[in-house]
Amino acid sequence: MTNGCLNDHRILRHAVIALIASLGVVGQLPAAPVTSFDDVAYWVGTGSNRAAVAIDWFRDSTEEPAVVWGFRWDGAATGQTMLSAVVAADPRLFAKSGGFGGLGSSLYGLGYDDGDGEFALDDDTAFDEFGFAASDGPADLATAVDVDDLYREGWFTGYWHYGRSIGNPYNGGSWQSSQSGMTGRTLQNGDWDSWVFSESFVATPFAENPVAAEPPASDDNADFNSDGVVDGSDFLAWQRGFGTIGGAELEQGDANGDGLVDAADLNAWSTDYGTGATPPSGRSLATVVPEPATFGLIVASLAAASVARRMNLKSGGVTWK
Repeated sequence: MTNGCLNDHRILRHAVIALIASLGVVGQLPAAPVTSFDDVAYWVGTGSNRAAVAIDWFRDSTEEPAVVWGFRWDGAATGQTMLSAVVAADPRLFAKSGGFGGLGSSLYGLGYDDGDGEFALDDDTAFDEFGFAASDGPADLATAVDVDDLYREGWFTGYWHYGRSIGNPYNGGSWQSSQSGMTGRTLQNGDWDSWVFSESFVATPFAENPVAAEPPASDDNADFNSDGVVDGSDFLAWQRGFGTIGGAELEQGDANGDGLVDAADLNAWSTDYGTGATPPSGRSLATVVPEPATFGLIVASLAAASVARRMNLKSGGVTWK
């Protein structure tokens, strides 16, 4: 690679980093603290409304984190809609629930895989491909087989306490116990939900020490023109599509598959810039043509295919089990 090509690469890279900063991308690093929606890194769904859910496996701990996901939607949505969509989208998250009662669906357990993809419980609970498991009755005391995975469940020996926000609870607002179950809790734009496992049945714990859930790295694809490399041409595709809200496709600059073309997709491009990418379906490696030499990008090998997602689900298409 010539000095001129290196300079072109650095100039473009630095310009994009500055643009990312100007767009306010926060929370892209693992375990980044959350104080507002701008800090949420993992968004599920599309729409003009936004809410967030924080899950805390460690009651009253200021050291162990609560993990936060974001949810976008249009029309009507409930706390159950949000939690269902997040569980279905994130392959690390699992939920065990029961049927309908006076307050709607019963949540018995929530689990979070350590990233090895081998989440399991010692009671042989069977989770479906979306991360849900149904229980015929109250569930208590099952634990994760892998000690590095998070899982808490209970009904008689503890329970998942459900809270709702008044304003932003992490920036001047507050929490209150929900007066309804998640099925009957109607979401409003700007809402936050809290789930905390409590062994003492005290209805006052709320999610503390919030950090952003990290989107799976393998989900992003910044090769917007599907030619096998991530380079300046892909940046131009993102630039043309920037601001698209709802229904965006890969070729318009949607790297993370959320239907939007925004700063998160630019961050994915910046991370992958200069790398190879999986060629489009139906094209052999021999047909992948390197980008112009002015960008100094020669493809030596292509990245392995990314793992399948558990998302791409229509709003309301996941039924709480």
